[in-house]
Amino acid sequence: METTSISGVSASTNSTSAATAAGLGGISSEEFLNILVKQLQMQDPMEPMTNQEMLAQLSTIRELEMNTRLSRKLEQLTDQQRFGSAAALIGKHVKGTVADSEGNEFVLEGIVTGVRFTEKGEVMLELDTGETLPLTKLELVTDADGTVLAAA
Repeated sequence: METTSISGVSASTNSTSAATAAGLGGISSEEFLNILVKQLQMQDPMEPMTNQEMLAQLSTIRELEMNTRLSRKLEQLTDQQRFGSAAALIGKHVKGTVADSEGNEFVLEGIVTGVRFTEKGEVMLELDTGETLPLTKLELVTDADGTVLAAA
């Protein structure tokens, strides 16, 4: 009987480890309750978990869940701020140095006509020349009258 209990706890631990490896942010409240119920079913009846241990686990999981939510909100806020800053460049003349796939550097410049994010989250400035300049490669921003607004 102890072997079943131990293997049951191992299975529960393995599923918990897999969930942890995938990120605790991916665990829903329902999945957490399923894990908790499984752990309670598989615990050793001779040494059951104390109320303090259970509360500590619940507290830790809830704290991790709240930190994950806060991190997501901060990422969203950062993305919005980056997009707003990049959008402020629309209509401005920009200049930057980029490298092609062979490592040759060349200068891109033009008037910003649009802004977009890549799948990786990189901000790209769309220029009137049809080219795109990564925001990270931006070296010079000038106004329509040639006034330098920012330089790297």
